[in-house]
Amino acid sequence: MTKTQKHSQPGRFLAAFYLCFTVVAFSSIETMINPIRNEIAPMLINFWRFFIGTAILLPTLIVFKRHQIRQMTREDLRDLSLIGFLNIFLSMGAFALCVKYSKASTAAILISANPLATNFFSWLILKEKMTGKRIIALSLGLLGIIALTLRADTAVDTPTGIAAGIVAMTGFGLYTVLSKKLIEKHGSLTVTVTSCLPALIMYFPVLYIFDIGFWPPEHTWPNILGAGIIGTGLGYLTFMKSLEFLSAGKASYLFFFKPPVAMLFAWFFLKEQMSGSAVAGTMLIMAGILTEIKRAGPKPEAAAQ
Repeated sequence: MTKTQKHSQPGRFLAAFYLCFTVVAFSSIETMINPIRNEIAPMLINFWRFFIGTAILLPTLIVFKRHQIRQMTREDLRDLSLIGFLNIFLSMGAFALCVKYSKASTAAILISANPLATNFFSWLILKEKMTGKRIIALSLGLLGIIALTLRADTAVDTPTGIAAGIVAMTGFGLYTVLSKKLIEKHGSLTVTVTSCLPALIMYFPVLYIFDIGFWPPEHTWPNILGAGIIGTGLGYLTFMKSLEFLSAGKASYLFFFKPPVAMLFAWFFLKEQMSGSAVAGTMLIMAGILTEIKRAGPKPEAAAQ
């Protein structure tokens, strides 16, 4: 066994762990937020879940990455602030609206379509190859998502919710691609935390101007804490860690796992019903994932930072 092979196996295990945890963490967000969606403004939910997620990671960043932070240039801070704004304000702001104006499972399905945007932006910006098998994998995933949306309840899944979900999906795809090079330079923890801080500071005047208030109702805190700690802080960290091992396009495929997991959570915790089209959609999504795995094949090394 070569030295490269010795290091590749742990790398694959780590990448698999990061991806699995990210799927579970991200899939739990809609289930945690949906029960309180009519009791707190979407913008306030978004602020608090990212504030909590950033707060639990900040001490680790200060202890272990203090020297690296001091070496950042103005250009670095500018780029990190821009992707933070893109993520928290545009993409996740739209996602919060989607959760409010549609079912938890529908919101999960729409945000899960972001590999379509991620792979497009990866091809456009990062010059990643768009092979025939990757197109087939994406097409199967898209067909699966379409099949899942056929079960949409128009009384709950409003046009506002659907449109917001599409904006969230596109914005998160672009955020994933733009984060890739920054992660290669600064590391996943640094990018996750420092990109969020400027956007969170910008939230204070926005919440004041729109008279949204600052403190959520007391009974909503368990849901907000769960979405902040698990779905946001730890979920974003493991997603960023996965980008150290995989290309932006390939890492985005984890979102094809999100609809079935999120629907299972919604069925178990929120009593949302699954249909035949949901099962068919899940099968298509899994077929897309298997096509991509077969296309990629085993890699000789893991690009861990």
